[in-house]
Amino acid sequence: MLNDSPVVRATGPRILFLLGAAITAAILLWMHALRQGGVVPGLTAIFYLLFAFEDYRATVCELLIIGAAVFVAGRIPARALLRAAGAHPGVIAALSALVLGAGALIVYHDHPLSMDEYAAYFQSQVFAAGHLTGSFPLPQKDWLIPPGFQNFFLTISSQTGQVASSYWPGFALLLAPFTALGIPWACNPVLSALTVLVIHRLAMQVFADREAAGLAVLLSVSSPVFFGIGISYYSMAAHLLANCVYALLLIRPDARRALIAGVVGSLALCLHNPVPHMLFALPWLIWIGTRKGGVRLLALIGVGYLPLCLLLGVGWFELLQQLRATAPVAAASADASLLESTLSLFSAPTAVVLLGRLMGVAKIWVWAVPGLLILASWGAVRARHNSVCRLLSASALLTLIGYVFFPLDQGHGWGYRYFHSAWMALPLLATAALFRTVDQGSTAGTAPAARIFEDADTRAYLTACMVLTLVFGVGLRAVQMQSFMAYDLSQLPHYAGRDRHVVILDPNVMFYGGDLVQNDPWLRGAEIRMMSHGRAEDQKLMAQFYPQMHQVFATHDAWVWSTAPDAHPNAAPPPFKGGADASQH
Repeated sequence: MLNDSPVVRATGPRILFLLGAAITAAILLWMHALRQGGVVPGLTAIFYLLFAFEDYRATVCELLIIGAAVFVAGRIPARALLRAAGAHPGVIAALSALVLGAGALIVYHDHPLSMDEYAAYFQSQVFAAGHLTGSFPLPQKDWLIPPGFQNFFLTISSQTGQVASSYWPGFALLLAPFTALGIPWACNPVLSALTVLVIHRLAMQVFADREAAGLAVLLSVSSPVFFGIGISYYSMAAHLLANCVYALLLIRPDARRALIAGVVGSLALCLHNPVPHMLFALPWLIWIGTRKGGVRLLALIGVGYLPLCLLLGVGWFELLQQLRATAPVAAASADASLLESTLSLFSAPTAVVLLGRLMGVAKIWVWAVPGLLILASWGAVRARHNSVCRLLSASALLTLIGYVFFPLDQGHGWGYRYFHSAWMALPLLATAALFRTVDQGSTAGTAPAARIFEDADTRAYLTACMVLTLVFGVGLRAVQMQSFMAYDLSQLPHYAGRDRHVVILDPNVMFYGGDLVQNDPWLRGAEIRMMSHGRAEDQKLMAQFYPQMHQVFATHDAWVWSTAPDAHPNAAPPPFKGGADASQH
């Protein structure tokens, strides 16, 4: 059947088909083995669940796409599509913003799923109100913030009750205007749309070819990870955009660009923690420093970094240290320096960490257009003499290697979050496998092996993969994510009353129920969520601080207390089957 297709008779498509199918099938078999073995000790349950179960279905879909693209490739006007994308990036960016905005509301339910997301959203509410910290009643702090999350996701003073995100505040600042307007869900869709424009500009700088730029753009928006991160509340969309702009400024560095790059880099450092940008920027700074006049440019970059790093980095660190100073669990580390605190996050990798990172690389594969990693790897080799491609390769590799020394897996997350800050390297390097960079000139003297993917058949096959992934791959992920989010929210009691009420959740019988304990920074909303400390302790707390309320109804994992005389439950949404099946493991 393979030989019957005129498209895959060429070497390039044949390699993409055979190698892509083999790698995808191998990942699928590995996932199947993991499903049979259950959660690996040392990995978080959610990381295992999302990879072994949710990614399993998407990997089957990817394998089908690899095969279906053989038959679709000849029916798609690949060159015209790539040229149109390269000529109209603004249209693609606008459509991306609309689709991602709808996804944030419909698929993601405008809900921060994990504490990583909620911490930034919480802090954006604080900033939108014109404050640096929120405030919780001290006697209730262990109910309002699960003890294991205190001074990890949210930092609370045990003396004043002031609360702030434990992450650096850059992303929360970006999110704050959207929160003030009542549309926090629109932040990442807008940032992602801007990323489309910057990737297009990067590609034009590297290839000076609209068709090549169109390929880089379509490889980006067709990859499911672009959709998954783009509709979430994770800071990784901001990391990706900031690093894209940083690279664009330093491609042809001069004094003005160097200064602006430092400012952009300082924001990237302070988005939520400094590691993603540090790993991405290091190769660029070394390259700048070794150029003629590089010392002066480095000095200007440093000047650009300084103000926001002092304000958002050092300043925020000092604020958190003041809040932690009275917390018993943090007293020993209250005097730790910023550098010591950062270095303490890293350690020598264990076998479990290496397994988690290997799973992360597999997630990059299954959350992207089929063959993207193959083409990116070849593009990195083929365009190794191009400084931008070489730097993108170095940033991507350093990001992968750097997180080997971080002892935790990512837990919740779509795709491989730890790599997303350098993800733009993949579509740009993949484009380098098919198109010449500006410094390569004619291919007349180039070895035939170097031009293995530079043919119309490869572009046709890859375009078919992109179109099929955009429709079916992203579509499947949207269905999966919507179902996952619906299941997560279904764990909350569906109380329809508009009166002020308290929901007490028992995380011991819920799936990551602690992440659902999300509140306004000053408890201004109609609903207050708390973590149960046992029925007897909960009743004592309610009698002391909310004597006007009584229990109106309960489920097996939650209780609702209100001033209303009767309960007003809503119908629960359908259960999330994937999570239910996986919970048996």
